[in-house]
Parts: sequence; C-alpha cells; structure tokens
Amino acid sequence: MLPKTHLIINLFISLPLLFILKPIYVLIFFFSSFLIDVDHYLYYVFKKKDLSLKIAYKWFLAKKDKWLEMSPEERKKHKHSFMIFHGIEPLFFVLVLSFFYQPLFFVFLGFLIHLFEDLIEDIPLQTAKRKLFLSYSIYNYFKKK
Repeated sequence: MLPKTHLIINLFISLPLLFILKPIYVLIFFFSSFLIDVDHYLYYVFKKKDLSLKIAYKWFLAKKDKWLEMSPEERKKHKHSFMIFHGIEPLFFVLVLSFFYQPLFFVFLGFLIHLFEDLIEDIPLQTAKRKLFLSYSIYNYFKKK
C-alpha cells in the first residue's frame, strides 16, 4: 500500500481518537502508522547508494508495477527485499518496550494498523507471509542470493 493511502486511512482513524485520548498519543499513533515505511527508504538507500527520496519513491512504484504484472508462481521465484520494521518480530519488540515507556504503546498500535492495512493488499498477491514475519523475509532474501 502506498504511503499516501496509509496517511489518508490513518488520518480518518486518528480523528475520532482525539475524543478519547490525549492529542500527543493520537499524534504518535498517526505518525507511526505511516512512518513505519521509512524502512523502504532505508532499503533503497542501502541498495542504490542514493539519498533521493523522490527517486526512491519512483523506484518503488516501478518495482510495484512489475510485481503486479507477475503471476504468483513468478513472484515465488524472485528474491524479496526485507523491511526491518515490517513483521511480528519488530511489532513484538515495540510492544515489550511499551511496558517501560507508555507512549511506545501508541507506536505499537500505529505499526499494527499499518501491517493490517498492508495485509489487505498482500493476501490477494500471496505475499502476506513475508510481511507478517521479518525472519521469513530475511531467510528468503539470503536463500535466493
């Protein structure tokens, strides 16, 4: 799912939360629900040795278009990138840290809703497993090198 889609959806989720939570917690939730995608940018910087956010965005759009044209069988043959903030493991880590610092609980909720939104797109593409488990993504990345 594109960052702007996450931004719009989570804005609508965040607005009603203003009536029941402190505004700072709503802001933490809102920003974490789409800024989790910074790992895509970090992947691009590592892979391409380039810092341009604009070019990174275009690069991922082109990759996504190619990806969508492939059949599920073709997708299984390709090496997947892994995103360090996407998966149950980073989510669990943030949840554990939230016991020591309460605002991190709202980061956890933002990450959780983001991953759920990603799954809506990934289940039909048969790529949900790599979004659910960071360890699975890392394993497949190095297995197909």
